[in-house]
Amino acid sequence: MTQTVNSIDLEQRLLHEQVSILLNHLPGVVVGTVVLACGAAWLLILQNLPTLPVLGWLAGMALYSMLRLTLLLGRRRYPPAGANLRRWAWVLTAASAGAGAMWGLIPWLFFVPDNLYAQAVIAIALGGILASANQSIGAYWPAHLAFDIPCSLPFSIQCLITGESASITLGVLSLLFLVFSASFARSIPQSLRQSIALRMENEALVQSLTRAKEHAEASERRKTRFLAAASHDLRQPIHAMGLFVPALQRLVRHARPSPHALADIADRMNSVLESMGQLLHVLMISRLDSGAVTVRRAPCALNPVLQQVCEVLREQAKAKGLRLQLVETRLWARADPAVLHTVLLNLVANAVRYCEHGGVLVGARRRGGEVQIQVWDTGIGIPEQDLPRVFDEFYQARNAHRTSAQTRGFGLGLSIVQRSAELLDARLNVHSRLGRGSVFSVFLMRCDPEATAPALRRKPAPTTSGQVVLVLDNDEQVVRALTHLLTGLGHTVLGAQAMREALVLTWNNSASISLIVADYHLSETFDGLQAISRLRGILEREVPALIITGDASVHLTDDDVSQNITLLNKPVDPRALQRWMNEATPSTAAID
Repeated sequence: MTQTVNSIDLEQRLLHEQVSILLNHLPGVVVGTVVLACGAAWLLILQNLPTLPVLGWLAGMALYSMLRLTLLLGRRRYPPAGANLRRWAWVLTAASAGAGAMWGLIPWLFFVPDNLYAQAVIAIALGGILASANQSIGAYWPAHLAFDIPCSLPFSIQCLITGESASITLGVLSLLFLVFSASFARSIPQSLRQSIALRMENEALVQSLTRAKEHAEASERRKTRFLAAASHDLRQPIHAMGLFVPALQRLVRHARPSPHALADIADRMNSVLESMGQLLHVLMISRLDSGAVTVRRAPCALNPVLQQVCEVLREQAKAKGLRLQLVETRLWARADPAVLHTVLLNLVANAVRYCEHGGVLVGARRRGGEVQIQVWDTGIGIPEQDLPRVFDEFYQARNAHRTSAQTRGFGLGLSIVQRSAELLDARLNVHSRLGRGSVFSVFLMRCDPEATAPALRRKPAPTTSGQVVLVLDNDEQVVRALTHLLTGLGHTVLGAQAMREALVLTWNNSASISLIVADYHLSETFDGLQAISRLRGILEREVPALIITGDASVHLTDDDVSQNITLLNKPVDPRALQRWMNEATPSTAAID
């Protein structure tokens, strides 16, 4: 019996099975008892024993057997289940004891010490009834024992006290038969228990497979309904972009562009890109479902993670006129920084998305042995009836599209939060008041700071002077796009698509390069961190560097952060990129 079967449930199921077997066998037991009793009475009469006492015993046995049948009527009125099971077991045991006592009257009433043949007849009759009891009531050992002892023991005692060697031998044999019969009956419930345990395991397995199948089918139906309902929304961003691009080209080529018209088209194209960025949530869900996200739980300083999340979304909040405030903390927790970043980024992004005035507050506090990270907002709130489902896939609250200014999401952000939190063994909590705002909480196990962890550098004061930026990416379109963007911001860009080209540019411009922007996946054997290390080796100073990646599993170590390296995930918000450049100050410190 495996540990997957609950012992209490097993014993309850076993008792129910035993009581059911005894009740189901009762009609056959009664018929068999009456037939055997008639045969035993006839043999006793043939041995010239008093006829009336024998017939009186036979009548008593028949009457008692009929009374046992009334238990079947009680079964209909009081079904053997729940609290009644134990009571039924005791009633059936008492009934078996009574039947055994009726058979045990034969040695007391009709035993003839000097008639060995009569003793043999009684022994055969009792042996036959004991053998049949193994099959009829052997499933419940207490009932079988209650029958065996009063049935067989009186005959053994009578044989042993006669003093005759033949009778003593017969008595000893009957005792041995009683022991063997009881021992054999003891093994029947054990076999029954194993059979029931196996059956329960199979039932549990079937239920588990059924639930898994139903869950998979339900998930598939939800995704199918979502894709069917949202196909128009998925096509809209591409359709809109396809209209904006030729409109922009025509405006530039065939007319004098108006700053207002250009700004309007640029703003609308930016909104379209934000909508297309929501599609990346589908990829994140697929990674979580496939188990492709690797979790490395370790002591983690919370403040750097919270700072990075707020930095990514600060410009977006500022553009909406919102205050995004971070309460600094010195708390540490056991977590994977990359997965925790995903959780908090989605929570804060949701808060900014559905907040039209006021602001968003992010902080952490100690809660016993846990750390509670909270994201407060003064947004539209969530209806109470929607709270139990806010973490479901593709689910959006009823008031999620109340304003046209909000970019429509796909109902996946909070589902990513829940699945990522499960990877961290973190608890989630949400409270909300409609029209007043919401607060989402993440609970993590608190831990002490690592003594060997390097101290994180504070960001220097912003600077707006033009920089010389080395851009390294193996995609030509990305290099061109960054070049246009950064040039427009007043910076000088040195673009490279290969490491060799970047090394040449660095060697020729080592005195002027002040920032490095590199893609993480440059080749199968070389990544952006390695590239930054080699380029800094030529520059002989710790130039501020930015890693850009579309891989959500990539995260920086404390050593990377302490070496003035920052990470931004694709698609990169140009406002976040500009903020990083404004706050990055070229370092003059030499590399050891």
